[in-house]
Amino acid sequence: MPESDLLVTKLTIPPLRPLLLQRAQLLSVLDQSHLVPLTLLSTPAGFGKTTLLSVWARQYNGRIAWLTLGEQDNDPTRFWTYVIAAFRHGGAQVGETTLAMLHSPQPSLQTGALNALINELAALPQETTLILDDYHLIREQTIHESLQFLLENLPPHLHLLLASRNEPQLPLPRLRARGQITEIGEVNLRLSKEEAGQFLTRGMGLELTAEQIGQLQSRTEGWIAGLQLAALSLQRHKDVSAFLETFTGSHRFILDYVQEEVLAALSESQQRFLLYTSVLDQLSAEICQVLTGDADSQRMLESLERANLFLIPLDEERRWYRYQTLFREVLQARLQMTEPEQIRRLHRAAALWYQRQQWPHEAIPHALATQDFSFVADLLEDCIERLYLQGELKTLLTWIKLLPRGILRVHPRLTTTYMLAFNMLFPFSHQQQAEKVYLQRLQTDVEQLLQNEDQTALPSSERDLLHNRLLILKAWNLVAGALSDGNAEQLNNVAEQLQRLPLDDNIVWQQYKLAPFAIAWRMAGDFPRMVDTIQGIIRTPQLAQNRYLKIQYLWGLIAALVALGRLQLANEYNQELQQLVTGLRVPAPLAAYPDFFQAQLAYTWNQLEIAQSAARSAIDKTIPLQYMDILIGSYLVLVHCHIAQGDLAKTEQVIREMERHNRSAGIPLMRPWIESAWIHLWLAQGNLPQATSWAENTSYHLETLSYSRESAYLALAHVYLAQKRYSDALQWLNKLLASAEHFERTGSIISILALQVAALQLQSPSDACAACSVLRRLLTLTEPEGYIRVFLDAGTPMRQALQTLLATSDKPAESSPLSPTLTAYARHVLTAFPNEEQRPQEAAASELSISRSAAQTVAQQLPEPLTPRELEVLQLLAEGASNQEIARQLVISLATAKKHVASIRSKLGAENRTQAIAYARHYSLL
Repeated sequence: MPESDLLVTKLTIPPLRPLLLQRAQLLSVLDQSHLVPLTLLSTPAGFGKTTLLSVWARQYNGRIAWLTLGEQDNDPTRFWTYVIAAFRHGGAQVGETTLAMLHSPQPSLQTGALNALINELAALPQETTLILDDYHLIREQTIHESLQFLLENLPPHLHLLLASRNEPQLPLPRLRARGQITEIGEVNLRLSKEEAGQFLTRGMGLELTAEQIGQLQSRTEGWIAGLQLAALSLQRHKDVSAFLETFTGSHRFILDYVQEEVLAALSESQQRFLLYTSVLDQLSAEICQVLTGDADSQRMLESLERANLFLIPLDEERRWYRYQTLFREVLQARLQMTEPEQIRRLHRAAALWYQRQQWPHEAIPHALATQDFSFVADLLEDCIERLYLQGELKTLLTWIKLLPRGILRVHPRLTTTYMLAFNMLFPFSHQQQAEKVYLQRLQTDVEQLLQNEDQTALPSSERDLLHNRLLILKAWNLVAGALSDGNAEQLNNVAEQLQRLPLDDNIVWQQYKLAPFAIAWRMAGDFPRMVDTIQGIIRTPQLAQNRYLKIQYLWGLIAALVALGRLQLANEYNQELQQLVTGLRVPAPLAAYPDFFQAQLAYTWNQLEIAQSAARSAIDKTIPLQYMDILIGSYLVLVHCHIAQGDLAKTEQVIREMERHNRSAGIPLMRPWIESAWIHLWLAQGNLPQATSWAENTSYHLETLSYSRESAYLALAHVYLAQKRYSDALQWLNKLLASAEHFERTGSIISILALQVAALQLQSPSDACAACSVLRRLLTLTEPEGYIRVFLDAGTPMRQALQTLLATSDKPAESSPLSPTLTAYARHVLTAFPNEEQRPQEAAASELSISRSAAQTVAQQLPEPLTPRELEVLQLLAEGASNQEIARQLVISLATAKKHVASIRSKLGAENRTQAIAYARHYSLL
C-alpha cells in the first residue's frame, strides 16, 4: 500500500504526559533488552505498558521502530507493510523487496518476503528495536507464525519488544529455556507505595497522608488506572476518609465509579461528547464533530485532556487522540445502557467519514458494527480498487466472506470480485481445496442470476458486465496452466475468447482482462497491437488520475517498443517510468523495470559498463521475488556484456545462475533464452562440438515459429555460421525474417539482418557487393535509433562488409551511394571495431565461426605451433576430458594421449591443464 495510505499516528512514539512517573528500575530492565531477542510486557489494561515504553523509547540511544497495532492489522500484508513503515519512520530504509512480495498476487511471508527483510535488517549498522504495542489485538495465525520466523532468524542488532494484555502465541517456553526473553509482568508494573505517593501528590495534586496513600495503593494493588480514577474522584470529595471506606480498585467496580464519580461531575455536553466518540479507535476534531455535532470539537478534546480524563494524544500537534482502553470500554458500556439506539447511527457516520477519507480499514469495521450488511456491501464495492492496488487481497476476501450469501446474491459484483481475488491468491488447482466448494456456490449464484429473464431483477448493462466477468474468470483458469507450460497456442485461444469483450469495467477487471492479450501478443511477437492498445489505455482519464496503475502499463509498453526497435521512444517512456517509480516509492518488481530496460538499451548502444550496472541492480531487486521475466532478461544482458569484454569465466557463472533460478521456478518458457546463452558462450570458447551437438538434437528447426523461442532460433543460425553452413544459415534466416516482417517487429528484423550480412560476407568474401544491399537496409533501420552493438556482435564479417560498402559507395559509378547521414553513421559504427579486435576471443568472425583452420593459423604465431592432432587433444581438454577419455575418443593409446597433453603444456608454457586451457584461449586456440 502506498505510504500516503498509512496512518502516521500508528508509527509515532506517543507523546509524554504531565503525570509521568520516573520508573528507573523498569527503565533499567528495558535498557538490557538488547541482550535478548524478545522483551515481553504482558499485563491487563491500565498498568502503563505504553507509557513505560514511550518513556524508554525517547531516551534510547539506538534506532526505534514503533508500531501501535489495531484490530484491522490482522491482514498479513497490512501487518508487515506497517512493520516496514515503522522501520522506515525510524530511519531504516529497508523493505522494498519485501513490500513487492507482500503486494504481489501471491505473497509468501514465510519464505522470500521475510528472508529479504531479515537480510536487509542484518545489514543495519545500528542497534534497532522494533516495538509492537497492543499485540493482543492480533489473532491471525499467519502473523504469529511469521513473527516467530522473524524471531528465529533475528539479526544480532535487532530486538523485539511486545506489549500485550495476554501472552502472545509465540514459543515462549522455548525462549525461556534458552534465556532468550525478558518478561515484565503485572507484578513488575504495579506501583509501589512510594510511586503511588508520587503519582497522587505530585501528579494529581492531592494532599494525602502516608496512611491514606498506603490504603489507596493497597486497594488498587498498584494498578495505575485504578489510582487515577480514585484521584479524579478525590479531587471532588472533601472527606477523604469517607471516600476510602467505599472505594475499591477492583475492575468490576470501575464502571460504577466512572458513572457516579467521573461522568456525573461533567456537563451534559461533555458527557454526550465522551459517550458518542467512544465508538472510535482514534479521535480527531473533524470526525468528532461529525458524530457529536459539536462545532468546537478541538477545544473539547483539549479541555478533556487537561482534565486528565484518560485522553491520550497520539501526535505532538494534538490532532489525534485515543481514550485509555479501559475508560473507553466503560464509556461504551454506558452508551449501551443509556442510548443504545445511537450506536448504529454513530458507527454509520464514522464509516462514511472514513470512506470519504479513503481509509477502508477504518471504514469497514464501523460499517460491520452497524449490522447493516447492505451498507457494508455498498462501501466494499467502493473500495475494491484501492485494496486491490495495495495488494490486500486477503483482507478483501475476509470482508466479503463476512457478508451473508443472501446479500452477495444482490451484490453480484462483490461475488465475482471474491472469485477474482481468490484466483489471484491461489491460481493453482491444488491450493485451498476446501474453499473451492464455497467458490462454486458463488459462481452458481451468479449464473442463476444471469439465467433469470426478469429484466427488473438485473438490468441488461449489469447482466453484460457480469457475463463478461465470468468469461474472464473461466479464461484465467486456462492462463495459469498455459503460462507454466509455455503453451503459446492456448494463450492465443484465451485471448481470442476475450477479444470482443469491452473494457468498460473498473481498473481491476480491465487489467485482468487485458493481461491474457498482453501475454499472448508478447509470446506471438505481435507488438504493434500491444503498443496501440496500451497507448490507448494510458491516454484514458483513469490512468491520468492513477499514476500507480500507469506504472503497470508503462513497463509493458516499453518492453514492446524495445522489441519493435523504437529505442528512443522506449528510452523516453523509461525515464517517465523511473520518475514515477522514484516519486511513488514503488517496490520491486515494478521498481526493477527501469533498471532492466536501461540495461537493454545501454547494451544496444554499446554502453557496457552502464548495461552491467543496471542489469545487476535489476537482478538484485528481483532475485528474492523470482520474477523471471526481469531476472532472466537481465542475466542475458550480463551474458552478452561479459562475452563482449572477453570474460568467459563470468559468462559461464551467470548462465549457471540463470539455470538455477529457472529450475527453482520451473518455467519452460524461459528455456530457449538459457539455451541461446549457452550457444553464445560455447561459440565464444570455440567449443563448436558442443554447439553442434545442441543444434543436431534440437527440434526448433522443425516446429512452427514462435516468437517466445526466437532467441534460440537466432542461436541456431549462429551455429550454422560457425559450421560454415552458410546456405542453411541464410535459408533459416530468411524464414525468421518473414515471420518478423509479418508483425513489423523491427527489433527482430535488425538482429536477423545483421546475421544475414555476416553470412553473405562469409559465403562470398570476394564478392564486394554480396552483403551490400542487406547492409544498406540494416543501416537505414538502425541509424535513427543509434544501434551499435548489433554490428559489433556480428564480428569481423560485419566490419569487412561495412568497409566494402563505404568503399564502393564512394565510387562515382555507384548507382545508389549512401546518404551523408548513413555514411557518417556507418563510419561511426566502424570506429567501434578496433577495440573489439583486441579481445583474445575475437578470432575468426567473433562468436560466429571459430573454426579449426582459423585456430591453426593463429597457432603458427607460437614459437612452436601445435599440430592438428594436438589441437584436437586441446579441444577435448577444454571440455574436461581425462587422458583416458581422450585416448578413447581419438582411438589412440593412453601413453600417446599423455604425450600429446605434455607437448601442449610445453608449447604453451603452462604448468598444468587449467593454465594450458587459459593460455590457449588467450591465443584464440579455443
